[in-house]
Amino acid sequence: MPMEEFGTALQLKFYENMYKSRRFDERLWDAYTSGKPLGMTHLGIGEEACGTGSMVAFRPGDIVCPHHRSHAHQISRGCDLKTLLSETLLKSTGTCKGKAGEPHFVDVSKNLYVLGGTLGPCYTVPVGFAYHLKHEGKGNIAVAYTGDGSACEGAFHEGLNMAAAFKLPMLVIIQNNFFAISEDFRKMTGLDHLSTRAKGYGIPGVTVENGNDVEAVYSATMEAAEYVRSGKGPMILELMTWRQMGHAPNESGVKYKDPAEQAFWMARDPLKVYPEKLRTEYGIRDEQLKEIQDAVERELDEAWAFAEAAPYSEPEVALQGIYAGC
Repeated sequence: MPMEEFGTALQLKFYENMYKSRRFDERLWDAYTSGKPLGMTHLGIGEEACGTGSMVAFRPGDIVCPHHRSHAHQISRGCDLKTLLSETLLKSTGTCKGKAGEPHFVDVSKNLYVLGGTLGPCYTVPVGFAYHLKHEGKGNIAVAYTGDGSACEGAFHEGLNMAAAFKLPMLVIIQNNFFAISEDFRKMTGLDHLSTRAKGYGIPGVTVENGNDVEAVYSATMEAAEYVRSGKGPMILELMTWRQMGHAPNESGVKYKDPAEQAFWMARDPLKVYPEKLRTEYGIRDEQLKEIQDAVERELDEAWAFAEAAPYSEPEVALQGIYAGC
């Protein structure tokens, strides 16, 4: 997309959200390695452009279902940093009172639902959202994020089949970071791109080869969302990216990654490439970027102080919210 179609405000918002996501994850890593108690956490270091660029394309009325590696998605959707971190630390001040943690994070006020840790079966749920939105008739869409591994689950295909058969307004985003925990998707599938599976359902499939380019992700997601919004049915958008670290903080990912591919994608690190593009192509000054960084660090300091000082929920809270109206 040409530079004039973005505007400085959006460019700086891209940078702010990616920087905030990176530092959010880096601080979680520091907490983990220093022995602080955390709930289950999956870091998205290196993948920030996917969540940041795509989430900006959605309307407040769209129902968005990120996967478990989704801090960039939550931040870009506008989730409150204090309650987001509180939920990650399993505190009573979390959005779900500490009961959900990261893998099941929900913020109803933002129409955001992280559907669970066992990813594949979860992708039938957005089909229900999409069915509702189609009959509601307000032009909103359901968005289901999946990884490369969960795109191999049976329920993923069942959900897509139904969405295609009923021409439901559902956008499926495959955030392809190459590895399902430790298994390379190319070895599992024999494919170089998973968007080609769309042909089996008679729907469009598009791949963004460099999902670390936040502007390319934004442009492709806008086009995909408008296609789905137009009533033509679902489609698949695949974003090729790279998980710089291991699947979770307890493993590094070194043993199963090709060093040459690791180096290739490290050179595409969005937090290295995009600031340089802002400086050289768009004339953004270092002082502007530093102001954003300082503001983010202050916000994170406040969020950590808030979350660490908060109490854990009382045991009886576990029984609340099981049924509607509780």
